[in-house]
Amino acid sequence: MPLSCTNPNCYPQDRECQEGCRPFNQCPNLSRNENAPDANPTEASTTELDGQRVNWTGSAMGLTDLQSLTARSRILLIGLVGMENAGKTTFLALLYSLLRRGQSINYYRFAGSYTLSGWELITSFLTFENGSNQVTFPPHTSRNAGRIPGLLHLALKNKADYLLDVVFTDAPGEWFNEWRSYRQADNAVGAEWIHHHGDGFLLFADCEELAGINRGITRTNIQMIADRLVVNLGSKPLGLVWSKSDVENTRPAMREKIQSHIQTKAPQHYQEFSVSVMQNDPQWHQQVLQAVGWLLDTIEHAADQQVPTIPLADTDDLFLLRRSVLV
Repeated sequence: MPLSCTNPNCYPQDRECQEGCRPFNQCPNLSRNENAPDANPTEASTTELDGQRVNWTGSAMGLTDLQSLTARSRILLIGLVGMENAGKTTFLALLYSLLRRGQSINYYRFAGSYTLSGWELITSFLTFENGSNQVTFPPHTSRNAGRIPGLLHLALKNKADYLLDVVFTDAPGEWFNEWRSYRQADNAVGAEWIHHHGDGFLLFADCEELAGINRGITRTNIQMIADRLVVNLGSKPLGLVWSKSDVENTRPAMREKIQSHIQTKAPQHYQEFSVSVMQNDPQWHQQVLQAVGWLLDTIEHAADQQVPTIPLADTDDLFLLRRSVLV
């Protein structure tokens, strides 16, 4: 029967206790609702519930799940922004596929992830299986899919072996469709959260749509989202990603108008990238890594602060003189 907990930050359906109770089924906050229909009638055994569990499931994170990261380091949140089917999830899948093959994000090296299952789920659609050479794009990210917003984590190390916890948003395009028109719309709460908390953003422009019959509407939508993004942007970097760049650019004026529109907003840190999942030009794949690397470099550089000079100690106290020795 369905499990519930008086702790709002506990998810007993994940078969774990946020307060560390062992055995799991003896937690005083745990209750069973006998009247509610059981969507998952198969309940884990006591032995399974009392197994050695970690405080994360490997799936895409929700907001509550970020607590395990904030205890370790400051999180860098990268917001992927764009309309539905613009290529945001495919971008993430390609990023992880490249890392899985041993490539690095500029000089940032892969050092782990709390959401390996989430990464593998979206990347499996771009992976050959059982000798088959048929791959498909990741499915559309529904606004009702799992815990929302979907957050995918990467732990990276820079040249100084400093650990960075980076979280990417995998949010449905419908959020931004609502947000571009009215930022306080009920279905735009997630998009507004990403804009408020993001440290850097990638705005996706669908080259396939910009070459199609709805190119005018697509251009307008991209420009409206850009208008929202640049509000209070400050020193946060904004990258424009031309997704599906393998599509022939039959309407160059569409892209030029988008470029001009964004540049007139004068974002402090702005760069463009052309990406595609197709293998005709490996540079498209490399620009996935370059886009993320540019964001991280820009964010880190903006966060750098001059370390104040420590004055030499002028004292006979040997304990205080320790400071001058270190200097």
